Amino acid sequence: MTSLSSFLAKWTTTVVVLAALAASAGVITSGDIAHTLNTAALMLLGALPVLRVIALAVSWARAGDRRYAAAAVLLVSLMAAGVVMVAVWR
Repeated sequence: MTSLSSFLAKWTTTVVVLAALAASAGVITSGDIAHTLNTAALMLLGALPVLRVIALAVSWARAGDRRYAAAAVLLVSLMAAGVVMVAVWR
């Protein structure tokens, strides 16, 4: 397993476990704390694909594959634009 694959596997496991713990705690508690914990769980799960694409973009850029790196940067830009649009139009 390459260092990037190892990093992504560890990161994925960590994020999923933290999200599961936050969601479980959010179900058990009530009020603003529950809302905050559930939001944190969703934010963790939402950040995971973005991190993976960024890591791949860096890996491709280091390997000299500019086409794939540029596509990954474009994808992250589209993801960021979507987040901004949702935040503004909400």
